Amino acid sequence: MKINLFTTFASVRPPFRKHDSRSVRWTNLARRRPQVLLRIGAVTALAFLSSCSARADALSLCTPNSAVPELWIMNAKVAPALQLGDPGGFQRAVNTSDLFAFDQPDKTSPIGITVANFESYAEFSQAIVAGTIPPGVHWVMYDNERWQGTPVNEQEHPARYEALFARLAHRHGYKVILAPAQNLVFGLSKPGVRPAGAIWQQYLAFGLATVSAQSADIYEIQAQADEAARYRAADVYADFVRAATAQAQAANPKITILAGLSTRRVSDAKQLDQDFQSTRSMVAGYWLNVPGWNQADPMTIAEQFLNGPPSTPGCRRASS
Repeated sequence: MKINLFTTFASVRPPFRKHDSRSVRWTNLARRRPQVLLRIGAVTALAFLSSCSARADALSLCTPNSAVPELWIMNAKVAPALQLGDPGGFQRAVNTSDLFAFDQPDKTSPIGITVANFESYAEFSQAIVAGTIPPGVHWVMYDNERWQGTPVNEQEHPARYEALFARLAHRHGYKVILAPAQNLVFGLSKPGVRPAGAIWQQYLAFGLATVSAQSADIYEIQAQADEAARYRAADVYADFVRAATAQAQAANPKITILAGLSTRRVSDAKQLDQDFQSTRSMVAGYWLNVPGWNQADPMTIAEQFLNGPPSTPGCRRASS
């Protein structure tokens, strides 16, 4: 399930060495990297692009209803639960070779590509020194937010610590997902310097998409807060994803971009699908958040979303 492209593109794919941990999964990922299409305006540059490809070596454009899967990020407990609860729906929407399953840094996922998740650079640097990340884990994620897991100094200086995180990770052969939350703007805002506008507009004014795109292999837009009912009529979710994608691609045309979806922010699977459909031409995939995944209602919404037919033609993975 992916995209209608506005232009053809080419991508340079790094050589893949079977036993080189730094290039694990790179061949598959590089084929899905969004490329840049810039429209220069009086005030800003807008970039609308996504990438997709078949499994063949040659790149191909994504066409409506073609059987090309999205990239997904899911919690390593959520993904197996969804697979067990509705095997057909899960298989229809998710190819496990395109699934990033994150867990605590010392654990591995039973399915998908394990991602060691960190809420702070300090925690990550300690894990590197201690050697606690399991062998065979090749991806790490920095989920920096305005919460207890991210120290205050990291909240107030996301550019510095995202760069440090990515530099340390790459030095040790890991690929990097950066997923800064919108609420970081409250730590950045000082008297007299807080930008005007909604939180997502402040996020962009502070250049947080630029910061992440400059250092990450994958940048994830935590847009799920804008799925809430009070934002739906104004299409805030799609507006934020579009603008963040443009900013990120302007900073790094090769960046792979995902967007956040959440069962907590919607009332039903139909709304989740609406947000998916409105942005699928902009991003390479999604982080599907299922808070309270061990309860019936959130899992039902997630299962219905993965199992339901797309409301418009696109590149959702076809039924087998």
